[in-house]
Amino acid sequence: MTTHSPKPPRPEAVTLDAGKTALLVLDLSEQLADPQEICSRLVPGITKFLDRARAAGVFIAFTISASLRGTPTGHVYSGFGRKPSEPVIYPDGFDKFTSGELQGLLTERNLDTLIIAGYRSNISVLNTATRATRELHYRVVIPVDGVVALTEYEQEYTLFQFTVLPAGAAERFTFSTLDTINFK
Repeated sequence: MTTHSPKPPRPEAVTLDAGKTALLVLDLSEQLADPQEICSRLVPGITKFLDRARAAGVFIAFTISASLRGTPTGHVYSGFGRKPSEPVIYPDGFDKFTSGELQGLLTERNLDTLIIAGYRSNISVLNTATRATRELHYRVVIPVDGVVALTEYEQEYTLFQFTVLPAGAAERFTFSTLDTINFK
């Protein structure tokens, strides 16, 4: 038996309807301020992308782990310049749809496409995006440079996992980069 790493998905340019799209920024808390944290490498790209998404009128929501609420790192990274119109939810689960609050925010805006970025791609991003596609039938765009895991293996495996989800879920994923996601 030959073993080898799965082929990572190939990113492609995508143009999305800003009025039907949400940007979900998962678990990017104030810990990003520490350059020793692996997630800190997302700061430049996510910051620039947030500016573009805001200019296009994309709905933006942030999540922070419920376990961090009330701690020094329990709020959205200050460098992102979160706006009052951008909600922060604290779901108690790896799947950020767990409490129902996120789904309510998306449903009331009649959104059908999610851009999912964030930390711990093999946990929060994997669980949230899987539910989004399999159960809730959203189209999901994963910017491969907008997600990160603790190890390269975890990152590679997570991206592969999205390409093999059953029941048509894999077809609801598009892989892109932060710079090649555009809005109309």
